[in-house]
Amino acid sequence: MNSPVLLRPLLLAFTACPPTLATSDSLETVVVTATRTATPQHQVAASVSRVEGEEFVRRQASTVGEVLQDLPNVDFGGGPRAAGRVPTIRGFSGREITVLVDGVRLNAASGLHSPLYIDPFLLEGAEVLRGASSSLYGNGGLGGVLSLRTLSARERLSEEESHAIQWRAGVDSGDLSKRVQTRVDGRSGNLDGVAALAVADWDRIRQGAGRTLRPNAGRSANGLLTLAYGWDARTRLHFSHRAYRESVLRPNNPQADVALGGPGQVPVQRHLTRQVQTSLGATVGDTEAEPAFSVGLYHTELDQQAEANPDFNLRRSATLTETVGGHLFHSLRLEEGGRHHRISYGFDVYRDRQHADDDGQPNPVLPAGRQTVYGAFLQDEVELNASLQLIASVRQDRYRTGPTDTSGRLSPKLTLTGAVGRDGRLYASYAEAYRAPSLSESGMSLSGSQYLFNFVPNPALRPEIDRGVEAGFHYRRRGWLAEGDRLRIQGALFRSRVEDLISTAVIGRYTRSAPFSGTGLIFQSRNEAQARRHGAELEAAYRRGAWELAMAYSRLRVRNRDSGESLFAPPDKLVLTLDWHGEQLDASWRARFVAAQNDDATVARRTAGYGVHDLFLRWRWAGHDRLRLDAAIGNLFDKHYVVYQSANPSARTAEMGRAYRLAISAGF
Repeated sequence: MNSPVLLRPLLLAFTACPPTLATSDSLETVVVTATRTATPQHQVAASVSRVEGEEFVRRQASTVGEVLQDLPNVDFGGGPRAAGRVPTIRGFSGREITVLVDGVRLNAASGLHSPLYIDPFLLEGAEVLRGASSSLYGNGGLGGVLSLRTLSARERLSEEESHAIQWRAGVDSGDLSKRVQTRVDGRSGNLDGVAALAVADWDRIRQGAGRTLRPNAGRSANGLLTLAYGWDARTRLHFSHRAYRESVLRPNNPQADVALGGPGQVPVQRHLTRQVQTSLGATVGDTEAEPAFSVGLYHTELDQQAEANPDFNLRRSATLTETVGGHLFHSLRLEEGGRHHRISYGFDVYRDRQHADDDGQPNPVLPAGRQTVYGAFLQDEVELNASLQLIASVRQDRYRTGPTDTSGRLSPKLTLTGAVGRDGRLYASYAEAYRAPSLSESGMSLSGSQYLFNFVPNPALRPEIDRGVEAGFHYRRRGWLAEGDRLRIQGALFRSRVEDLISTAVIGRYTRSAPFSGTGLIFQSRNEAQARRHGAELEAAYRRGAWELAMAYSRLRVRNRDSGESLFAPPDKLVLTLDWHGEQLDASWRARFVAAQNDDATVARRTAGYGVHDLFLRWRWAGHDRLRLDAAIGNLFDKHYVVYQSANPSARTAEMGRAYRLAISAGF
């Protein structure tokens, strides 16, 4: 049966999803994040995008945000410095989204710094789940889940291989960076593992229209070690350790530039960042066919220090966020009354400990304390008939902030999904999500004209609660317009009501004194009485022969229900790509068009619209597919633009301008 006639003109003009998604060749791509069980992507009843690790390598990305920002309703604001790029999903950021690396939560204390310090070379892939996810992931599931997977020897090595080595080196004119990366995969009997190392150094950033962002001289080293042992055919034990270290001279606010003061007036310090992650676990069985069980423990630390700088009267400071947690998960298949069930249940717990000091004294902006969150969830994926499925999940959480403040939250989700013909699937869902106030939001306090910003505490903050509905579809087809072509398209419409939305509001201004100048802003975290949110996402993939055309679009609107004012909402975004795949040569063009955001009630956050174009080229040595040369031109027309963001609206740091990138890689 042919596709609807009205759909064809649209898809001929704008077909496909950006190549950051699994390509249309991978029609049986499996995703896990949406239900915590393995599900073919075209059957998942949620708005999910998957990115293969090779896409980060092909794009020569130095941060995950350079690739993930092309996904619908996924944004990374905060300027071109990696430390300042904060992820946003459907307008939620910080602790309003769940960030995972190999299932391990990464929680950060500050909204001005990225929670992610990882070289994309160390990634096997990524998944982004958009929408309420507290029924499975608990606290922080308002916007969705950003889940990263590190390198795996099982995915790299063929059955005939016992080891493999990959080496890569690259340069980037945008920040004068040089990068060297290597990984070694090995297998012996039932034991396999990966050892990988990525080192880099960089300097000033060339912004659009030839402007320069400095100081920015730094270096980093990122290592990964994973080991897995197959106890038997169904049981695997696994260990993983990842470490990142960085030393860089920059402003103490990584999102800042000279717009916050005249040349030489922005305070700079040498910043030392250390992020470590260690996990140990075991898995039993196969979630696709047999009972499955997994258990794991983990520990993470994000240690950020700034050395003293007497020239600016800046003292040494340090911030430590430590997370200890674990999980227990079981999934099984049952048949009752002629209906098939896949039942999953589990328990998660984690404890955040936050400590910050300023030259040995407590830091009032980041108060010390602990927050413990634990919860249990239950999910049933039941096949009502051959084409209709009902997915019901519920989670009960308890969280404690400080020694006595304990609260709880029940988060349900109900989804109905069904096949439409042979090629399509529709779904509709209702979900609730919550996010408890963090220690920083409720307790940050800083007052004085000698500071860059002032903060006012708000101990009366209440948890954010989001209740929403979503409807979406998936469609895939082979031989749609010609024999051998492939099409995949998915979309979603969503609407929700947020009670007690926690947002950073500007509540006043003051005149700065030395070492700063100009007008400073006074911030406070506040609960908005009620916010209405609605938006849409569309992405697809069409490939014919060597060509692939691509499109991704997103839209979001957020308003205060009482006042009608527009709240934080990233502007409309359209991403187009065109790929050509040859025997030895691949070429790609990508364009990202972002509309102006001129409706935000916080005027300081408003941004102009822009369009950015990139070119990519990959050449493979004939007969040696693992010997490759990658070349790219980023921001081809040297556009000067600022990405819309919420945490620090006055730091309007322009993004990187035209940049030439070159990398060579070899594998053995």
